[in-house]
Amino acid sequence: MYTSGTTARPKGVRVTNANYIYAGETVARAIRLGPDDRHYVVLPLFHANAQYYSTLSALVTGASLAVMARFSASRYFERCIAHGCTVASLFAAPIRMILAQEHRPEHRENQLRVVLTAQNNTVAQLAEWAERFGAPLLQLYGMTETMGPPLMNPLDDQRDNQSIGMPALGYEIRLVDEHGADVEPGQVGQILVRGIPGWSITPGYYRNPEATAATIRDGWLWTGDNAYQDANGYYHFVDRAKDMIKRAGENVAASEVEAVLLQHPAVFDCAVIGVPDPLRDEAIKAFVVLRPGTTADVDELIAWCRERLARFRVPEQIEFRSELPRTAVGKIQKHILRQQGTP
Repeated sequence: MYTSGTTARPKGVRVTNANYIYAGETVARAIRLGPDDRHYVVLPLFHANAQYYSTLSALVTGASLAVMARFSASRYFERCIAHGCTVASLFAAPIRMILAQEHRPEHRENQLRVVLTAQNNTVAQLAEWAERFGAPLLQLYGMTETMGPPLMNPLDDQRDNQSIGMPALGYEIRLVDEHGADVEPGQVGQILVRGIPGWSITPGYYRNPEATAATIRDGWLWTGDNAYQDANGYYHFVDRAKDMIKRAGENVAASEVEAVLLQHPAVFDCAVIGVPDPLRDEAIKAFVVLRPGTTADVDELIAWCRERLARFRVPEQIEFRSELPRTAVGKIQKHILRQQGTP
C-alpha cells in the first residue's frame, strides 16, 4: 500500500496477511466492534484508513460495511441514516466540509456511536459537530506503516479530541530528540512506535531497503512525526518533522500557526509552509481559503496572528487560494505548495 505523499513521493509499504489481521483486531477491540455494527465507508479503499480501520475490523468481527462510491458532504448524514450505520471514519477536512453544509435537524437521527477521526479540528468545530450531529468523535493517530493506530483516545474514559490519545493495546511509544534520546514529558519529540515487523508494523518498503533501514531501527519505527505528552498522559500531535519551519534559530510548528488562522471567522482552510529567506533561513508563508461570502485581507490576518502568537511565529506572507492541493483522502500536499509558493 502506498503512503499519502503529503511531503514527498509516495513509498510502497509492504503489508502481510498478519499485518491486516493485527490492524483489524486493534481497531475492533478498541471500539468494541461486533456483528451488529455497520461501518460507513466514504474514504477510498486504496487508503490505509478504509482498509485497516474499516474493512479489516469488520472482517475479523463479522460486522457489515456500507461502502459509498465517493464522499459527499451534502449527503453524508442522509446516506448514513439510510444505511443504518453505527461506526464511521473521517479526516479533519471532510468534517469541515460537512459542517459547511446546511443545518438540518433530522441529521441528529443518525445511529453513529463512534466516528474515528484524525488530524485536528478546532475546539469550536468539535463543539458544533457534537451539537448538530451528536455523533461522538474519537481522535487517533496512525500511519500506513503502523497498521493499527498506535495512539487512540479511549472509548469509555475521558476523551480529549484535541489530542491523539494514549498508546493502544499492543503498541509501545517513545518520544525522542534528533539524537534518539528520550525527551521529558511536555517536550516535543519524534514519535517512535515499537512493533514486530510483518505483524504489528510493516516489514519494510517495497524495493527500497535504504528507506526501510532509515525507518525501522532496532524494532522501533521512526514516524517522522513530532508530538508531546501532557501531564495526563495524552499525546498531542505537533507537526511532521519535515513541516517544522526553521526561522532565525527558532523552530516553528506549521500546525500551531494553522490552528490560529483557522480560528478566524473568515478562514475555511489553510496551510503553512517555510519558504527560503536570505536573512532568517526560512520565512513563514500561509495559503488561505476563505469561507464563501466572507472577506479578509493580508493585513487583517497577520494582525490576527500577531495578537495570538509569539512574534517569531507570525507569518510574513499570505496567499489566498480557491482551494488547496490534496490527496484522495483530503490531506494537504505541502510539497506541491512548496514548489508553487517558492520564487
